[in-house]
Amino acid sequence: QKALRQLQEIVYDLIKDKMDEEKARELAKVLTEGRWTHDYPITASKAKELGLPVIMKVPEEVYALLELYPQTIQARPGIEYIPYPYHPVPQRRIGEKETATL
Repeated sequence: QKALRQLQEIVYDLIKDKMDEEKARELAKVLTEGRWTHDYPITASKAKELGLPVIMKVPEEVYALLELYPQTIQARPGIEYIPYPYHPVPQRRIGEKETATL
């Protein structure tokens, strides 16, 4: 209970200047009561629905900054597949002598 109250107070402090006190306290409670798991993403539209002042337009300055750091185009896939069927090369154990096979 103590940790929950502390977390609600932190959330309230973060949003209190964006809305009236009653709404800020209620939203702090909603965000900290365990309604969602920690890995549940609160999308911009959901945040707006909750009453948070969300702006979805990215400022032009951000795009200008990104242009200063161009990314190379990846010509290869992000995942490499092992050909099927896969036959692993047998590994020698430590101390085992190599034997010739025909």
